[in-house]
Amino acid sequence: MDRVFTNKKADSIYLKVSITEPILLACIDGASLPEIHIRVYKTVAITERIIRNYLFHLINSLLVSYKGVMKMYFVTPRGLDMLEIIYFQRKRGIANYTDLALKIE
Repeated sequence: MDRVFTNKKADSIYLKVSITEPILLACIDGASLPEIHIRVYKTVAITERIIRNYLFHLINSLLVSYKGVMKMYFVTPRGLDMLEIIYFQRKRGIANYTDLALKIE
């Protein structure tokens, strides 16, 4: 249920905001994979494998960066912009938080 959804025709990926937002928040000051997992697990009970999958797509879309020497993930300026968009959409309250998704192309 918390998997990444793909649209095979348009090569678009949809990431659930309820998983993406805590990942981005955890990465603001830098976080290791176990730290991210703990942070996300407080919101949504998911496996580390799903978090790795989300991180893969967030890195490819330049929302998160990975520093291999430190083994840490960091949110990028683009990721901070995405957090701002997420907060704006949540404030509008048009849709339920768990129904919101990000389209990554």
